[in-house]
Amino acid sequence: MSLNWREIELILEELPLEGSTLQSVVQHDFHALSWHLYHPSHGRWTLYTEVGTPYSRLHMANRPIAVQQMGKTAKLQRFVQFCRANLEGSRVIAVEQTPFDRMVSIRMNNHDRVLHLHLRFYSGPGANIFITDEHDIILDLLYRRPNRGERSGAPFVAPEQKLDDGGKFAIRERTDSSFNRQIEEQYGQESNTQTLEDLLLKIRSKRDRELEQIEATALSLERKMLESGKFEQFKKMGDLLSANAHLIQEHMKVVEVDDWESGQKLSIPLKQTLRPSLQIQAYYNRYQKAKGTFENAKSEYEKVSQELQEAEAKYARLLTLTDNEARDIRQLKRELGVETVDKVTKVKAPGLTIQSGQYTLLVGRNAKENDELLRHWVRGNDYWMHTRDTPGGYVFIKFKRDKSVPLEVLLDAANLALVFSKAKSQGKADLYYTQVKHLRRPKKGKTGLVIPTQEKNLSVTLDEGRLARLLLEDEDAKK
Repeated sequence: MSLNWREIELILEELPLEGSTLQSVVQHDFHALSWHLYHPSHGRWTLYTEVGTPYSRLHMANRPIAVQQMGKTAKLQRFVQFCRANLEGSRVIAVEQTPFDRMVSIRMNNHDRVLHLHLRFYSGPGANIFITDEHDIILDLLYRRPNRGERSGAPFVAPEQKLDDGGKFAIRERTDSSFNRQIEEQYGQESNTQTLEDLLLKIRSKRDRELEQIEATALSLERKMLESGKFEQFKKMGDLLSANAHLIQEHMKVVEVDDWESGQKLSIPLKQTLRPSLQIQAYYNRYQKAKGTFENAKSEYEKVSQELQEAEAKYARLLTLTDNEARDIRQLKRELGVETVDKVTKVKAPGLTIQSGQYTLLVGRNAKENDELLRHWVRGNDYWMHTRDTPGGYVFIKFKRDKSVPLEVLLDAANLALVFSKAKSQGKADLYYTQVKHLRRPKKGKTGLVIPTQEKNLSVTLDEGRLARLLLEDEDAKK
């Protein structure tokens, strides 16, 4: 639970705030900041504050705190950058706690400019941190809540005076001579436990999504092998037609020949539009195409099966906890791609960024986005895909070393290229794809226009289910 006002009062009595100079500010996540200070008598020390969580508190920090977050870095950067620009170098000249309240106000002097740091350790939306000027106009705040009148430029409204609670709130049982040290130890353990549980929940969710995608790819490849696995039948028909070429006439729909295996008559369908001499070759072509499809699907299936085993083993290791809780937390955060707050905010690519299994797809929806992606977001080994002879967006498949692009990823990219083209209304299209290094820009060409070489062809029919999954995952990623 959060600290009550009596506990906050006790903690403030132990802190050497007055006379300290703020040297730096670090934001750990959406709710927590460390204020690094220097006091002439006590030396360097750190004040840790956390608001808006079940562990809302302030205390002196004696242990290092990881600077990590799992959300929108830009929101975090705004407040901490304001603190660094306006508060660092300030000296604390007064500290006041609102009577019988969890509200702490710190008055600071920054080269004769007076600023106030108000920390409100309330529960729910009441929690916040404000920086105001000497007239109590809000300069910046941790959480912007316009509906409550809490925004930059608005007047800061101090809480109404409360009455003594008559002993309703008591200081918890003391276990350490330093209440600051006791709170740090107690809340650190509780917070770590909660953090570990949250991380495990996220890892399990990530595992389920990833394994489901891999299994869906494997199932699709199994179906493709089953459909194309009868390629020997096309060769047999080609051989039978070759042996009975004299029976094939113009515009025939079917021809009956003797099947040397069964000893019975076999009806072989023909294409009325083809000349007799081409009917045999048509079956041999179908044999080669089906054989190639089968062998490619088989090769991809073996890779996907290996990928599935590796993913299962990886998540089994991650979810097997050791006796080192801090190390477990670090490994889980690393797997989830946790970024440090102090890193430069990642700039989002134009268009759509969609995940297809382990591959990232960048989708340009118009000429401007196509050109921007080409110039600044893709490299030579990335793949480019576009509808053939039809205007539309570009889809790029980001390259992965030592891996060929799976068929399922190509189909995902093809459906996106189709839906963002003028062929969408037809529901199907021919596409081509090649690596970006094989694209050439024509002189004085239109924005984003390229001429591909060494391209491969792909035909696709719009798959509404596949498209809905891709676009739904993109919406989920934005939330």
